[in-house]
Amino acid sequence: MPSLEEIKEGLRRQQVKNADALRNYENLVNTLLDGVEQRNLPWKFEHIGIGLLSLLLRDDRVLPLRAIRFFIENLNHDAIVVRKMAISAVAGILKQLKRTHKKLTINPYEISGYPKSTQILAGDRPDNHWLHYDSKSIPKTKKEWESSYFVEKTHWGYYTWPQNMVVYAGVEEQPKLGRSREDLTEAEQIIFDHFSDPKFVEQLITFLSLEDRKGKDKFNPRRFCLFKGIFRNFDDAFLPVLKPHLERLVADSHESTQRCVAEIIAGLIRGSKHWTFEKVEKLWELLCPLLRTALSNITVETYNDWGTCIATSCESRDPRKLHWLFELLLESPLSGEGGSFVDACRLYVLQGGLAQQEWRVPELLHRLLKYLEPKLTQVYKNVRERIGSVLTYIFMIDVSLPNTAPTASPRVPEFTARILEKLKPLMDVDEEIQNHVMEENGIGEEDERTQGIKLLKTILKWLMASAGRSFSTAVTEQLQLLPLFFKIAPVENDNSYDELKRDAKLCLSLMSQGLLYPHQVPLVLQVLKQTARSSSWHARYTVLTYLQTMVFYNLFIFLNNEDAVKGIRWLVISLLEDEQLEVREMAATTLSGLLQCNFLTIDSPMQIHFEQLCKTKLPKKRKRDPGFVGDTIPSAELVKRHAGVLGLGACVLSSPYDVPTWMPQLLMNLSAHLNDPQPIEMTVKKTLSNFRRTHHDNWQEHKQQFTDDQLLVLTDLLVSPCYYA
Repeated sequence: MPSLEEIKEGLRRQQVKNADALRNYENLVNTLLDGVEQRNLPWKFEHIGIGLLSLLLRDDRVLPLRAIRFFIENLNHDAIVVRKMAISAVAGILKQLKRTHKKLTINPYEISGYPKSTQILAGDRPDNHWLHYDSKSIPKTKKEWESSYFVEKTHWGYYTWPQNMVVYAGVEEQPKLGRSREDLTEAEQIIFDHFSDPKFVEQLITFLSLEDRKGKDKFNPRRFCLFKGIFRNFDDAFLPVLKPHLERLVADSHESTQRCVAEIIAGLIRGSKHWTFEKVEKLWELLCPLLRTALSNITVETYNDWGTCIATSCESRDPRKLHWLFELLLESPLSGEGGSFVDACRLYVLQGGLAQQEWRVPELLHRLLKYLEPKLTQVYKNVRERIGSVLTYIFMIDVSLPNTAPTASPRVPEFTARILEKLKPLMDVDEEIQNHVMEENGIGEEDERTQGIKLLKTILKWLMASAGRSFSTAVTEQLQLLPLFFKIAPVENDNSYDELKRDAKLCLSLMSQGLLYPHQVPLVLQVLKQTARSSSWHARYTVLTYLQTMVFYNLFIFLNNEDAVKGIRWLVISLLEDEQLEVREMAATTLSGLLQCNFLTIDSPMQIHFEQLCKTKLPKKRKRDPGFVGDTIPSAELVKRHAGVLGLGACVLSSPYDVPTWMPQLLMNLSAHLNDPQPIEMTVKKTLSNFRRTHHDNWQEHKQQFTDDQLLVLTDLLVSPCYYA
């Protein structure tokens, strides 16, 4: 163990090394400054020198004053590349000069008044309810503000509390705000002098409002960090200088000016994190009119920037400190004053703010849902799509997981139950639903059916958005919408379908890929069986395409339920006897896939059933009148016989790379129907053609499974007649 003298000597040597390192650091910075500040220096070397200088920023050392002044002055450099490097450097310098804010340890259980539970329970609980946004208890006075404990981290308290829960102490224990120039350090005085100069600020705002790359500019996080650091370190000292520029910029609808003011406002909101209540209240008296003007002037080029601005402002912030912003955004987002585009943009901006708060704003989510429900029957497509996206975030926290308490936010089952009631006029009819709604500038009769189709379009947008963003799959109530979607979705070769059909098809595809819980399986099968009896062959066809994907994505869940396997087997085999040719062919394709993945097995009862169907007798052809086109064979017998052939063909095609013991005889049975009427003849030819294609490579091995007589028959069938021509 080293002695005390050795420890002291080691510390002294370390201090000497640190002093030498500091001198070397300052010498390197000054050397680069000497080179960069030379006159008549080629611009390339100047830019390289500034770039190297910006890389010398350190977490543990503040830049020399000369370097700080250099970067501040270069915020208004003529070259844009220099200005960009200066912005990043000044943002880093402001972070170096950030003052430490005092924190204190709290006990969340004492604040909530509920004892600590012995079991971890995620979600909304009595002990974290005090973090929720509550319009009745938000701090609206200085006393309420200073007596509140603000928790900025969004995830704290949802799953459990940190072992050491720390929050920022009160204002009286924090670094002094509203400092005069004499109270600042030398480095801070340099920044203060420049940003207090109206000419410097005006030139800076002019440069920041310029367009860089037309059509490619986006909200710049470096500029945001610059203004965040300025308002964090100097609170509202520069607000009087910036105020006229903000009012001018927000009234200008040009893309670059709107982006500039969005970056400044986001920096203002985030930088005011430690301001006093009086300063924050005055800030929002300034910002609220600016934001209203900005949202009314929003354009196609700037709505993304304003969405990023609000989302960035609300990130990792206690919603109770931003109640002015949330109340403003909830002021009639679908007022219709600026047209459908402005309405969609308002919802987009609101969505960006609420999404950052996740579980802590259930009251706002309930209020928004209550506001949107009567407006779900929107005519405009862009508004429907945005409402669907907003609904996804409203229900984002409604997840069913082990050891998770029910959410206080809106719940999907309750909402879907209300939607099902409104869609009854569409669900009660058995016919296909056509999109007869008059679009944007049309005038349509607003009956229940028309309103239902409008509502259905919005619900489809919601379900499609939820498939890729929500934390859980469709709930039981949502699955009750399947019969309606089956009636709308088009078949594969239908290229003329409209928005409603296209969305229904995509929604069914996404829902079929979702995870099913075991208790949902009987409900889904019941819905599929019910739809399979529909008078619409399009619906029956779509049931089969949905069934294929659903089974493959939930294979092991179905295999664990013997009744479900039997139900699917019965459903597919029964649809083989459908009166519509397209449905029968899709049922054969589905059966072949289920057999190939061993979900179903080719057992004796299945073969006997298909062989019996194949033996269905067809009445003799009657004499036809000259010029008569058509087949006089009764369709019922033909359908049954065709079903048997399709079943045998599905069995053959389920083994594309081998020849099981049962296959030779099935092929012989199929060959007996080669001269049957259409569509049986074509089905047999397709089956034999596919068999030849899939078994061609290893035919020398596969033909060992056939007898000589079978090979002779098969050779006659597989060799094209034109070969001997």
